[in-house]
Amino acid sequence: MRKWIFSIFTVLFSTFAFSDAQCEMKHQNKFKPQIMNSSNHSYVHPDTVLSNPLFVKVMSLQGFYNDNLKKMEKAFEVLEKVVNSDEFKDRVVNFKNTKGERAFASNKGLSNEQIYEVFMEGRETLRPNTPGEMNFDLRLYNRSWSRVIGYTTPDTNLININWKYFKNFGAHEVAANLAHEWTHKIGFDHSSAAEHDSAPYAIGYIIEEMAAKLITSPTQKVALQ
Repeated sequence: MRKWIFSIFTVLFSTFAFSDAQCEMKHQNKFKPQIMNSSNHSYVHPDTVLSNPLFVKVMSLQGFYNDNLKKMEKAFEVLEKVVNSDEFKDRVVNFKNTKGERAFASNKGLSNEQIYEVFMEGRETLRPNTPGEMNFDLRLYNRSWSRVIGYTTPDTNLININWKYFKNFGAHEVAANLAHEWTHKIGFDHSSAAEHDSAPYAIGYIIEEMAAKLITSPTQKVALQ
């Protein structure tokens, strides 16, 4: 009887852990995204890739008030600036993985150019009729024992953000997490939390790095306050 109960618990725990792991971004990254050098024969000039403006649109917010809301609003602002920049376009199109190849892991057979175009088209799997929008339904929750920054599932528009990490994050880190989870919403995944070359992780890292520079830039600082 005890063995049977233990087996059921193990199956349930494994299922729960697996579902969370599909759409998480753990706070343990030391991975720095690389970009293909323009002198490399595989380099693609960004001007040859289609680009449309992409706007952040807040659909619903649960649990964000006062300073938490201000931080999220700043993250939205810097996220929108970053994804519409020429540098972001270049870094996604010419992203170089850890093998030195111009390719994302778990790319569904798509090239970097195609992944960038899908990203900028903004058609979420569950909201295909809202092109040009990064639509966000967000819920702040608190799971102190968890190592997961945020998660979502394929059957909902809701993105869950763990207060444990959010409370200490800067706006650039929040923007990165939003991008990671939203990239799941447009159909991209990763095989594990260690697949840093996948589109959700790599694009999140690119945005985190760019957003941090943008926030601290003397010419941008006033606009983002």
